[in-house]
Amino acid sequence: MEKKRKSVWLKIASVFFITVITLVAAGCLYIYFNYETEVDMSMFGTEIVDSTTRFYYLSAAGEEIELDETLKASKNILYCEYEQMPPELVNAFVAIEDKRFFEHNGVDIYRTLGAAANYLFGFDKRFGASTITQQLVKNVSGKNEITVKRKIQEILWAYDLERKMSKEEIMENYLNVINLSQGCYGVGAAANVYFSKKVEDLTLAECATIAAITNSPTYYNPIKNPENNKERRNLILDEMLAQGLIGEIQYAEAYDSDLNLNVNQKAISDITNSWYVDMVVDDVIADLVKTYGYSSETASKMVYNGGLRIVTAMDPKVQGVMEKYYENTSNFKYGGEALAESAMIVINPHNGDVLGVVGAIGKKEGNRIQSFATDSKRPSGSTIKPLSVYAPALENRLINYATVYDDVPLKFSKTATGYKLWPQNATMVYSGLTNVNYALKNSLNTVSLKILNQLGTEKSFDFVKNKLAMKSLIEGERNESGYITDKAPAALGLGQMNYGVTLRELTSAYSMFPNGGQTSKSRSYYTVTDSKGRLLLDNTEEHSYAISKSNSYIMTKMLQNVITTGTAKAITLDNIVEVAGKTGTTQNDCDKWFVAYTPYCLGGIWYGYEYPKPISKVQKNAYLEVWNDIMTELHKKYFIPETGRKYFARDDNVIKVTYCKDSGKLMSNACYLDPRLNRAEVGYFVKGTEPQSYCDCHKIVEYDVDGEGIACKDCDYEGIVNVGLVQVKRSFPMQILVSDAQYVCRDLPDNVPITTDGSAYFSGVLRRNEFCGVSGGKTQFNKGCALHSEEGYSKREEEEKIQDPEME
Repeated sequence: MEKKRKSVWLKIASVFFITVITLVAAGCLYIYFNYETEVDMSMFGTEIVDSTTRFYYLSAAGEEIELDETLKASKNILYCEYEQMPPELVNAFVAIEDKRFFEHNGVDIYRTLGAAANYLFGFDKRFGASTITQQLVKNVSGKNEITVKRKIQEILWAYDLERKMSKEEIMENYLNVINLSQGCYGVGAAANVYFSKKVEDLTLAECATIAAITNSPTYYNPIKNPENNKERRNLILDEMLAQGLIGEIQYAEAYDSDLNLNVNQKAISDITNSWYVDMVVDDVIADLVKTYGYSSETASKMVYNGGLRIVTAMDPKVQGVMEKYYENTSNFKYGGEALAESAMIVINPHNGDVLGVVGAIGKKEGNRIQSFATDSKRPSGSTIKPLSVYAPALENRLINYATVYDDVPLKFSKTATGYKLWPQNATMVYSGLTNVNYALKNSLNTVSLKILNQLGTEKSFDFVKNKLAMKSLIEGERNESGYITDKAPAALGLGQMNYGVTLRELTSAYSMFPNGGQTSKSRSYYTVTDSKGRLLLDNTEEHSYAISKSNSYIMTKMLQNVITTGTAKAITLDNIVEVAGKTGTTQNDCDKWFVAYTPYCLGGIWYGYEYPKPISKVQKNAYLEVWNDIMTELHKKYFIPETGRKYFARDDNVIKVTYCKDSGKLMSNACYLDPRLNRAEVGYFVKGTEPQSYCDCHKIVEYDVDGEGIACKDCDYEGIVNVGLVQVKRSFPMQILVSDAQYVCRDLPDNVPITTDGSAYFSGVLRRNEFCGVSGGKTQFNKGCALHSEEGYSKREEEEKIQDPEME
């Protein structure tokens, strides 16, 4: 019996042992095939040069001329070698961040097991496991997503890093890349900014103050939140004492002492760079991350401390005009008590060069602060329509210049008080039969949505997201409100995005129109070289065809009409140069946009409040006035004098054709009889797509001049004239205003008399609670003749009896 028990236990142990070995082997194989076991050492020890990053622009002759803007750094203040760091500084970080740093091999197994238990069972949510080595790996690799896979990869790299670098080298790298607020990356910069000292001169209390920041750079910023910093500094001193890293006397002198900051204002605000240089810095950091796989911290360190030579695309004359105008707050209109915000960008559409940019109103008071031109995302309103609807629909031959839609609501939603109409136009009036040119010129929402329905949201979204590189649009994500997406009619047809787009990407997308159908990726710099002259980044022009050259010309012709007779007719620049563009207003009047171009350049402006609220109290066309002022000065002073007068490039494959506004077809005899007089309009068409057939929308109807209405069977022949009315059948659950409703006709059955009550003559065929729309005014042109109808005769007899009693 005893032998049997032993045999059973041996079998169980064997199975267990084999299972463990199998699981371990499987785990090793999984890690081998799914993870990188060796860390990329090129991410560490990036050479930090004691130099200044300088910016240049190109003269007309192609000469590099230095701008009066730099990013300054100095090795003995910013970058610190391990030997320069006082032991108290190193120990302060070790005490609070990783007390077994000098003992483990990259991973603290005790903290890791504790964190694993916390992850599985949710014990102490504050318990962290990352060692300083792991934090360094995370900082330089840029991989900081909260996933188990990322954590395992971090652990593997940390183990490998410990085999390849000494503890001192790891600590030196770590203390030179950590974010310490106020734009400081590394303890050298922090010592300079907060205490105006070299790092080797820091006291114990100052070392603990700096170490306190890294846990949450904003919350523990000693300038902005001194009490928070002091509380954590005291915690660090407690840990240092408990771990034997300082003595009782040192502890007593430093603990709860005053936070004696000596802020180096010169280091913080010595040079406030332009909005343009801020944009360049952001772009270069992003491109270094993309090209070399650096973390943003490492890339920032290179830009600020690497002695780089950056050749920008700036035109200093353009930038100067824009900055001068925006710094003068009297150029802007107040909305109520607060001054509204605004931003503007000017781009060369032919190569994508950003010529100038301003990110806010007033004098710029800091570096890399929020820019409403490049950082802020806001819904674009109707400025999206040419990009997401009209251009792709034109390219797909779903529409042409003259295609007609009925501008009436798409949907009537029943409410407690009646019906809610969707969509609504800005004027709250519907136009009726409307061609594409008129709809774009006057920004009609209904037509935009009807075209989008034909095009499809998939095609529209793909066009703007991929072909036009408007990456801010979201395909789909979940937030606290649920699932959201910009692949929807409201976002693409009306510009009501969930988050919005930046002014820069919206303006850049318009480059396809003046550039023959090609998009030009906006760029703020040409090249970046390091301190030894080695090329790091070459930002060459990027172009891709979005639409044909012919369609880009047709879009330009329609967008010119926005300026001459449409929503941007307040613009006066078109008196000296051709201008084409589009306005946009968001829901509740919170944002105003205008993107427009000339043969010389492309400019976009945004106007609104930092925190969205109605801007209706600001002068209606304030944003157009700003755009017009700046662009007029640029064209008069520089563009036109330097290159001569230019015009939009014509296209030989586009022809002009006269068509009927109401049908989009060639004019018929009935069109010329329309009581609104001239219904002819000249449009632009790619050869082969122009109208071929004659208008069949207009129909000749008899009109009684004496009775001022549509003739009935009893009207006198001598008083009848022919008029041309449009045939369109409409049916609404409520009466609405439609501009052309009084010029509509319908065929009447023989047994239905004309209506003579002032409404449309065919009202008798309408069902109960069915309506066909009315135009403004007391009576409609298409009312029935009340003079010769049976009802009219009876009415006249009554009037005559009153005048002559003997008739009885």
